[in-house]
Amino acid sequence: AGMILCFAKAMGEFGATITFVSNIPGETQTLPSAIYTFTQVPNGDAGAMRLTLISIAISVAALFASEFLARLVGRRIAVA
Repeated sequence: AGMILCFAKAMGEFGATITFVSNIPGETQTLPSAIYTFTQVPNGDAGAMRLTLISIAISVAALFASEFLARLVGRRIAVA
């Protein structure tokens, strides 16, 4: 259920960004809209894949940093 909600939220955010902010490269382009742009041009699959892998790497790094900081704060609270 959580995965479905996450997917629905991501689609809603992407739609709102494309609709209201637009997709002007170099000005208002976000990472998801850049991936979308690459998928719309011929032979843009490699660029879309690179950006997708960058997005996944950023997500994993943020998750590890969050877990590390949560454990660090948890230890400090337990000691105090």
